[in-house]
Amino acid sequence: MSVQRVYVAFRKTIAIGSDWLCAQTPCAIKSRNETTVVVEPFNKSRKIKVPVEVYDAEACVLEQDDHFVYNASYPGGRIPKEEFDVKPIIGKSELLAPFIENKNFCLLLEKAYQDSYTGKGNTFCINIKEYLAYLANPVVSKLERIGDPVFNRTSRHTPPIPSGFERKDFEACLSFPAPIGIRAEDFAFPSEQNKILVQLLTQIFNCKNAPICPEEIRAKLNIVVEPDSHRCEWCGEVMNIVELNQDYCSKEHSVNFCHRDPKLGTKEHNVYIGHCSCNREQGGYSEIERVMQIAKLAKYNTEYKKILLEMLQ
Repeated sequence: MSVQRVYVAFRKTIAIGSDWLCAQTPCAIKSRNETTVVVEPFNKSRKIKVPVEVYDAEACVLEQDDHFVYNASYPGGRIPKEEFDVKPIIGKSELLAPFIENKNFCLLLEKAYQDSYTGKGNTFCINIKEYLAYLANPVVSKLERIGDPVFNRTSRHTPPIPSGFERKDFEACLSFPAPIGIRAEDFAFPSEQNKILVQLLTQIFNCKNAPICPEEIRAKLNIVVEPDSHRCEWCGEVMNIVELNQDYCSKEHSVNFCHRDPKLGTKEHNVYIGHCSCNREQGGYSEIERVMQIAKLAKYNTEYKKILLEMLQ
């Protein structure tokens, strides 16, 4: 009979060496002695040694049952236990190795990998050195804005911050000015992150002129390759990797990671490889919002309605 893990969460974000221990992130207790408690945070792939006095002052045991660990900071107030054991479906170096001579294609694969597993960057997040200096002397000018609640590049299963969370809420929380999570649209459980990567890689290898996906990667990720089958959702044209090889990562690159609904962020079935120009045409609107706009415009204009109906035939 296996021993049930004990999960705790810390009341506030803590700096431990070069690591942030994020507030309200579930942590599995690995060991404890007279001076140190070793924990394994849900949002990290490594263990962190916490001084016992910090642990006793800040850690709270989380409730759990056979299926869930309960934590109000996560969607639905709970985390499926199987998510604690889900790891990235493939390592980045293993994914890139067969294409190491194709620099631009590797950049695209790296972008897919990063978007699948890592939250967006945030230049306003305070670093640990600045944070410790603030703790030693917590005085700032009224004109100075210190810190931000959003981490700079962190795991996508770090606690999501609600969109209505305001600066005054951040300044009132126990962690201030340390970061406390990621944007809600960046959040995804580990299992969804793996699905997002597989979807993006399937699209990439199904673009016209894409390199051949090695059999070992196809089998490991269960990628179905149908050459020349991936189309830009906005214009319907087959995506061509040659355009990537010419322009990707230039100021006006022609291949982009597009979102059917930008407000949802990089979620399963919401992101695809499309044209940069098409992404600009869509703007910050969802596909359905754009459809409704066109329908409304055509409804009372007979000329536009005729054009639209002819296009749909």
